[in-house]
Amino acid sequence: MAYGLGIAKGLLVTFKHIFRPPITVSYPEEERDVPLRARTNLLWFEERCTGCSTCAQACPDGCILVETSPRADGTLNIDRYEIDFRICMYCGLCTEACPYQAIQAGGRYDDAVYVFEDMYRDRDALSREASEYLDRNDGVYPNGQQQEENPLRTALPTARGRFPVAGEEGPFGPQHLPGKLDRD
Repeated sequence: MAYGLGIAKGLLVTFKHIFRPPITVSYPEEERDVPLRARTNLLWFEERCTGCSTCAQACPDGCILVETSPRADGTLNIDRYEIDFRICMYCGLCTEACPYQAIQAGGRYDDAVYVFEDMYRDRDALSREASEYLDRNDGVYPNGQQQEENPLRTALPTARGRFPVAGEEGPFGPQHLPGKLDRD
């Protein structure tokens, strides 16, 4: 048995990797691209939301609060929309449940805070984060759709149930956005 053979093998591995470029990233100066399907912070896009609250119903933690009131034309007015990231487990069930992709994973991943209560975000904070994301990414949503695309109509039912779908003959609204059933 040759003594020191293990040390020689370890040094050989070290010498192989000593001339390769480093694979680490100096974080504050450089940032890695977040993968498309990463379960990072949630983004809520108000222009896509109909107030159907399927995201809140799908959330196992109950960290999403949606409060709506009916309008005269049968659509829903979103009075409150809040996400409590203190109890969110980033499972992604809310993003899968939303028929219009109004809530999507893909936000920032550097959202550490010193004050625990700062992780509770209301409608204004969520809208601000979503608009900052769209500004940074040239109007591209986390799921890859363009903001300026002319969205298609969707046949998915929403919280309006007994009312006719608003926007068929009238104004542009979230009912025209492509739903999950509209994908090819």
